[in-house]
Amino acid sequence: MQSWNDIINIALLGTAKKQPDTNSLPGPLQAAAGTVLAAPGTDREEQFLQLASLVFNYRQSGAMATAGGPSTMTVCPPETKAYCSATAIQALHHTLDSENIPLLTLWMELCTRHQQVLPPEYLPRILENASRHKSLRNLAAACCGKRGEWLAQFNREWNFSVAADTTEEMWENGTTAQRLEALTRIRLEQPAEARALLQATWPQESAAVKAELLSALSTGIGLEDAPWLETLLNEKSKQVKEAALTLLKKIPGSSLHEQYRQILENSIRTDKGKITVTAAIPPDTEIFKTGIDKLSNNARISDDEYILSQLVALVHPRMWEEHFNASFEEVADLFHQQQSLKPFVPSLVQAISWFADEKRALSMVQHSDTFHMTLLPLLPADQQDTYILQHFDAHANLVMNYVGQLQQVWSEELAMKILRFCAKNPYTYSQRTMGDFITLIPSSVKSALDEISAENENYQTYWKSISMHLVGLLQIKTFIQQSFTKNS
Repeated sequence: MQSWNDIINIALLGTAKKQPDTNSLPGPLQAAAGTVLAAPGTDREEQFLQLASLVFNYRQSGAMATAGGPSTMTVCPPETKAYCSATAIQALHHTLDSENIPLLTLWMELCTRHQQVLPPEYLPRILENASRHKSLRNLAAACCGKRGEWLAQFNREWNFSVAADTTEEMWENGTTAQRLEALTRIRLEQPAEARALLQATWPQESAAVKAELLSALSTGIGLEDAPWLETLLNEKSKQVKEAALTLLKKIPGSSLHEQYRQILENSIRTDKGKITVTAAIPPDTEIFKTGIDKLSNNARISDDEYILSQLVALVHPRMWEEHFNASFEEVADLFHQQQSLKPFVPSLVQAISWFADEKRALSMVQHSDTFHMTLLPLLPADQQDTYILQHFDAHANLVMNYVGQLQQVWSEELAMKILRFCAKNPYTYSQRTMGDFITLIPSSVKSALDEISAENENYQTYWKSISMHLVGLLQIKTFIQQSFTKNS
């Protein structure tokens, strides 16, 4: 309504600079506006306020209804899964009251694992949580079932709630996140079929979706994926080209990998047990078009050494076994003992991590006194705990940045060590930290929490409140687990 916009503008500018134009008012207001302006004893400010009130109430008095045809609402299809138990719902109440996302994730994972769905009255709150936290969306879609999918049509923020019972259905009808999950599942057992599915739908996908779905190919990636990925380097989208290039760098034997390998073999040679490093990098080499930087950003590292370091990090570690005709244990010793190779030890560790080489990761940590945090995810679960405990005291701050990413519940020994460290630094590792860690902390440490206290007297009261908060979260976690176990 233009007359109301004029009122707003005058309010911003001031009545001294501009007066309302009564001619722009709607017809029914013309006579009333004239009466306001003709009233004796009123100044321009009073007149303006009366006109503003007049226009405001006119706007509020009604509006023309929009024309529309008959509409029909589809009936929600019946659920195919059982509703979760009253005990599980009670656990959900406690979980929602805690406002703890890891615990809510745990509840929904157990609900999904037991092939159950939520009663209808709880769906809006779960869908609202999932709309704010992307990590919950696939689980929410599964837990909310058919009614959640039906409700999604009435709220665009819930349009992720598409229930899919099978991997094939997720791929065909799911959201992008669900399709990515489905493609990753298929890659685990049938890599070629997953690639074929992506190729079949490729022309219909947007650039953003293409880049996201491509990440599924990192699961079980192999030399047979290289030919198609190389064709994607001609895609118009920079995002897609970069995603394809990243995947090609993960394929030992690809043309890109072999370019890197050839330069390293020519640059790092062995002669009578002595390793010499002489950069043999052609100035016109194509590798600089693949993300390899030419110039060092460290004054202590030459440009040639910097280039070679990048290449070592992107060539599979077994290349060195073939190049030096040695076992990996011997290769690791060479890198640590030969003066010319020592600068490349961090790059060798990066290569083990880049190619997710679990066997060589274990060998590297066993043949090195250095703490290599990037290799932790590649170690067996029991070895991860052992490795962390071995280096915790010397690298506590570094370890604390990683322990929250572990996939398995911590051992009691590791949990107690971490919690004692948190007690020393309660303002850094607060209640929020305990909330983030809750699914990793074993419930059995609850009884031992009284043994942990802050060494600094000024921290004791605050740590006590954190400890009590943690006890509450552990009780909810135990209740969640028991509520599904009893009804399985």
